Amino acid sequence: MPPRGTRLRPYNRAPEGRWTVRTLLIAITVAAAASASGGPADLPEIEARGVLRIIVAADESAGTFNPKGGPNPGFERELVETFAHLHGIRIEVVVAKTMPERLTSLLAGRGDVVVAIFDTAERRKQVAFTSEVMPTYSVAVTLAPRPPIKTLDELRREKVGVIRGAVPAEEAAAAGVTSLRRFESSPEMYAALRAGEITALVLPISEFALASKSSRGLQAGVTVGESGSVAWAVRKEDTALRAALDEHLANMHRSASWNLLLVKYFGEQAPVVLGRRR
Repeated sequence: MPPRGTRLRPYNRAPEGRWTVRTLLIAITVAAAASASGGPADLPEIEARGVLRIIVAADESAGTFNPKGGPNPGFERELVETFAHLHGIRIEVVVAKTMPERLTSLLAGRGDVVVAIFDTAERRKQVAFTSEVMPTYSVAVTLAPRPPIKTLDELRREKVGVIRGAVPAEEAAAAGVTSLRRFESSPEMYAALRAGEITALVLPISEFALASKSSRGLQAGVTVGESGSVAWAVRKEDTALRAALDEHLANMHRSASWNLLLVKYFGEQAPVVLGRRR
């Protein structure tokens, strides 16, 4: 018998609408092969395998997704773990060294879902996105006593740090910022800000909210670029997985758990994180 909870694809059915023994064996073999290979898999194969592989950037904020888990595993990790629990599976974290490597790993079949990623038109050419996890926009960030940056003209006169390959880097460049320093990791970028090597950052509003809890003196200023969405990316062919994730996110948004998670991770900054650009 197939593992409990496994949903098999209806490759062929007997004329009366029931599975033949041969067809059932083929379906089980296909699911087992996908599980053993660890390659691309839609939801039925993932449930048969018992593991959902989550791709996350190496320097993703622990408040968003902590690869090590723990009592405070991160806002999006808690959402993912709830989904996995409902489907009777566990999660396995696949750490991508850089931001661009996340989609490369997904398309190569090394993982099933990319979390904490901007949904953009360019990326939609390669992958599919779930419904919105939360709205997002980028902001210019300074460290007190330097005042907040109020206009894009002011930002263009600053030495600005961004993460290489991330959407805020593209938005800063598109806004006309020429003195850009691209970093490979967030800790390196924050260290440069504290050392005065750069005078401002461009960050997603959610990352600013999380960082400001542990780094005093960070101040958000002018918005940079357009409002957008943070979502989860899956392969285009994984339609069952995408539909299940969409359903889960819709249910979470309607539940009391959503507000509890927002308060847990963003505290008094939660209204700012959920707001569109100002």
